[in-house]
Parts: sequence; structure tokens; C-alpha cells
Amino acid sequence: SMLDLIKKNNKIVQTDKQFDKWETEAKSNTKVILYRTTYKKNGHYFFNHIHTNLSQDNRNLKYLKISPTKTYQYIDRFLQKRKTTGTVSFTDHDTDKAFDQMISTSERLNKLRGVEWGGSTHMCLIGIKENWKDLPNGRNYKGEESIIKSRTSQGFRIVNHPNRSKVFSYKNWNDANGVEVWNTPLENSPFLKLNLKRSNNRKALQQWSDSLKENKSYTAMAGSDFHFIIPCLRDRSLIYPVNFIPSQDNTKTKQYLMQGRSSFLTRPDAPKLTLVAKYADQTNWANMGEKISGKGKVNVELYGDFSDTNKQLGGTCYNTIRTFYRLFTFWKKRFWELRFYNKNGDVIAKRILNPKKFNYKKHFKATFNLPMAKNDIVRAEVWQVNRKSRSIDLLGATNPIYLNEEI
Repeated sequence: SMLDLIKKNNKIVQTDKQFDKWETEAKSNTKVILYRTTYKKNGHYFFNHIHTNLSQDNRNLKYLKISPTKTYQYIDRFLQKRKTTGTVSFTDHDTDKAFDQMISTSERLNKLRGVEWGGSTHMCLIGIKENWKDLPNGRNYKGEESIIKSRTSQGFRIVNHPNRSKVFSYKNWNDANGVEVWNTPLENSPFLKLNLKRSNNRKALQQWSDSLKENKSYTAMAGSDFHFIIPCLRDRSLIYPVNFIPSQDNTKTKQYLMQGRSSFLTRPDAPKLTLVAKYADQTNWANMGEKISGKGKVNVELYGDFSDTNKQLGGTCYNTIRTFYRLFTFWKKRFWELRFYNKNGDVIAKRILNPKKFNYKKHFKATFNLPMAKNDIVRAEVWQVNRKSRSIDLLGATNPIYLNEEI
């Protein structure tokens, strides 16, 4: 009918409900001071949830899959351009053979033996022991059983994309070490208009936030979930989203992940984030994942390192499109928002940031003082806000610092 045709041609485009919620949000009473600085917190990348041509899925796209050695070389080149270091764990489905098949490696890019393991419940197991007997049996387990059976792997155990197809509640994550709260870039605003089934990252982020309320301490992780080369987006889809650990020692990656000493960034123009805190009468700053005790106000500092944002990714096609996009959108008003949360999930401080004032030589430091109650946390997120499209995109997030845990 004509009515049906009108409805079809006037298809309702999804709106960003979280943007609408933030529009009515009260202002923060906590003053956040923002600095431009040449100082940055050095560290290394952790590349998580990466598949090679050994994964037995997407067989019709096998010609777009790449070998462990080639994948390693692409990532190593990414680090070389940025004069930094990293660690990678290839997580092929039900096999860890990629670890042994890499022909040549460098000190710049450390490697950990890994696998994506499980049936309906997928887990990334990072730094597993060699010849793990239960490696071939992952498809036999699901839910909490997967988490329990994976203990003998001796790996850092991550619950992958817990909301992708069927919700896997944080109440059932048991003694997993981490949770993949950001998987692939499909959650961001460009996909709203396409009405695509997305990866439900925001729901996973919310689940993790809810778990913190119940004194859980899962390390929040990101994973690119790279399976095959997407034309024009090779390194973009291989690298991002990616994790950042504010330590230059990439031989201790697994240990730092166990501690929760990491943040993640979702795209190439996002800064690497480092959160530190201490009580006013203390000398030493606590890192992400650490527990501190004290009295009085808490000094909080968030560092944003832009030093890698001027480097091109591999792939001429992507870089050409990115250059033209920047050229024709330089006039657009974009702003970022720094948001700090407590254990209850409330915003305890926030600050608008103009990204045009920062570059690979000029980084940011945001600082504020906070009176804290017993048994609380502080953590940070950075979002891009677009008032014209009325949408928001996550740029990065930190793991928490735990306050007054021992009092």
C-alpha cells in the first residue's frame, strides 16, 4: 500500500540514546584542571584477539587470511614506525600453532602463546602452557564450565564479547581474569545509520562496570578480533582496538594484565591513557589495577599520550581516504569529554577537551582532587561527542585504581 511505501522510504534511523542521556546530565562539581605538556607516560602495546590463516572459520574468505609470520611482520612494522614496543598473542580457534610457526621475531614485539577457546562461550587464553592437554576440547564446554576448565591452561583468561549473540552475565564470569569490553570498531556512530547488527560493546562495558559494584576486579580488555584482511583497512582492522600498558618492559605483559595495569584505545587518533592516583599525604603514585589505602583527599591524574597519532598505518588506500577526510572535515567542531567514574558507576568528574590543541608533541594531563569514601574506585573514559549527529564514540578507557580496600 501507499502507507507501507511511505513508511519504507522514511525508515527511522537509530539515535544515540546515551547522547540524549548525557545532554540532561548534571554538571560535575569537581574541578578538573587540564594541561598541555610534552611529558608522556611511556609503555607498550598489547595486541589481543588476533587470528591468522590457521583459524578454521570464514573458509570462503581464506584468500584474505594471512599467515602467522606475515601477521607478526605487519604488527612489528607498526611498532617500528612508532619507535615503541609491544606484545602479541595470536588467538586462533582451538589451536596455538601460530606461536610455533612464526619464522622470525624481534625484541620489539614479544609473543605469548594463545588461543580462542570454547564453544558457545569464547575465551582468549593468553600465555598458556605448551602442550596443554585440554586445548582440543574447548568446543565441549560453555558458560561457567569454560571458565573452570580453562584454569589448567595457566593463561590469562578473558571472556570474549559477552553480549555478541547471547548475553553472558558478569554473575557467571566466575574467576576469569579479564573481559573483552570492546571488540572491533563496530559500535561507533557511523554504523548507526547503517542499522547493522553491532557488537554490543557498550553493553559489555556496562556489564563490566556493574561487576565492579560487586567488588569484582576483572581486567577490562579490548580485542581487534582480526580474522582476514578487509580491503583498504588492513592495519586499521588488525591493530585497533588495542591495549596499552604503561611500562616499557614487554616481557612482563601477562603479569601486568593480571594486575589490571592497562588501558585501551579504540582507534588511531585516540591517545594512550594512563591513570594514577594517591592520597594527599602519600608520596608514591598508584598505577591502574593497584589497591591503595589512606585518609583524606585523593589526587587523581590522567595522562593522554598522542605521540603515535601522526603515524600512518599500513595501506595506501586507507591513508589516502583518511587524508581526504581530514582535509574536508577540518572545519567541523568536534570535542572530547574526559569522564571519571566511581564504584557505583556515577560520574564523579568530567572535563571537555578540544583535540585540535593536542598532537604528537603535545599531550594532556588532567588532574583533580576527590574526597573518597571507604571501599571505592576511580577509573576514566574518553569519548568523542558530535552534537550535529547527536552521537558519541568511545576513544579509550582505563582500568580502575582501588581505594581504601584494606581499611
